[in-house]
Amino acid sequence: MRATTPWITALAFAAMAFSPAGRADTGDQGFTDTQVSLGSSCAASGNLASFQTTCAGEAAYFRYVNEELGGVRMADGKTRRIKFTWYDDAYSPPKTLENAKRLVEQDRVAAVFGFLGTATSLAARDWLNQQQVPELFVASGAPTFGFDRDKYPWSVSGQVAYSLEGTIYGDFVKGQKPNATVAVIYQNDDFGRSLLGAFEEAIKGSDVKVVAKQNYEASTASVASQITTLAASNADYLMVFTIPKFAIQTLQKANQLGWKPTVVLNSITASVEAVLKPAGLETATGAYSVVYVMDPSNPAFKDTEGMKLYERVVGKYAPSNLNPKDPQSMVGFTLAQMMVAALERTREPTRAALLDAAMHLDRVKIDGLVPGMTVTTNGAADPFPLESMQIEKFNGASYDMVGDLITRYEGKTPRIAPRP
Repeated sequence: MRATTPWITALAFAAMAFSPAGRADTGDQGFTDTQVSLGSSCAASGNLASFQTTCAGEAAYFRYVNEELGGVRMADGKTRRIKFTWYDDAYSPPKTLENAKRLVEQDRVAAVFGFLGTATSLAARDWLNQQQVPELFVASGAPTFGFDRDKYPWSVSGQVAYSLEGTIYGDFVKGQKPNATVAVIYQNDDFGRSLLGAFEEAIKGSDVKVVAKQNYEASTASVASQITTLAASNADYLMVFTIPKFAIQTLQKANQLGWKPTVVLNSITASVEAVLKPAGLETATGAYSVVYVMDPSNPAFKDTEGMKLYERVVGKYAPSNLNPKDPQSMVGFTLAQMMVAALERTREPTRAALLDAAMHLDRVKIDGLVPGMTVTTNGAADPFPLESMQIEKFNGASYDMVGDLITRYEGKTPRIAPRP
């Protein structure tokens, strides 16, 4: 699918869909009596370029809210249209910080939300908190966005924490093969190290052993040598704690080497459209992952109300850089709903009130989450809005759900530090 330049898309949409309005007399920028301005940053170029579809999913849902619902009715009784602007950061932390400053100082947003990526979102966190600008529903599972709110009270997690996801993988492997040997490929940052640390903590005291592990930098060109090294271990399981580009390389290289471990893909690399098809479906048959949003390519979700709404919204309002079959589009679609839910509960048009609303969501139903999931936050007592996941297994064409939705970590996300 041809990508469009995000800032052109965003500003053209803003000019088309929104008219000027007087500022509300609150002293907080980003709100008027008829409009609220929001901003985001996603990679539309570089190693994570396919993830621009996340911001595109957000844009599609906001257009739906504006065009069909007339905007969002906030708790002060006023209905406001959403002005949404996002920029490409190429998955480069310095660029993300630059985008954050541009959104706040030039676009005058009330909040940023859905910033995509761990290192990128961390790069903007200090400055946004110093400015007391809400950094809401970060599109990263880094546990720090929930557990470190005492230091960074203006930042709010938006995904299942990697410490929880990694724990689930450890529990899963122990249950499947109690004496398994495991090899791990992981990204050398808080994303990859958080998954690794949680996995190793979960298998501690069991007979499951990590016998080989290799890391890589996000800017590297290839992980072929790392996979060759891991294959020499002949491990029973291969944990893939990477971004999509390197998951594709991992699957292809393991297949080329004739190494046939049971593959476990982390949730952001499980996409049939963005990862498994480019890698070759045969390279991933039998692979496992976990999911918390419905995969638009999976026929198992076709008749759910959430999928029906998603297909209608993206069919009518999606920008041209949205990949409708990529789960990351659904991630954007669900994050946008979380943002709207927070706005609906905002009692006055101020940043502090918006932050408070985002941190006090009570079992909010979000279309597109795996059936049975809701969104709950409760300040420091429960800072993670999403804490359930579903195991899935790739059958060569789509995923089959395995077992029941895992809910035992609701309100109990494991606090595990990333491995060095």
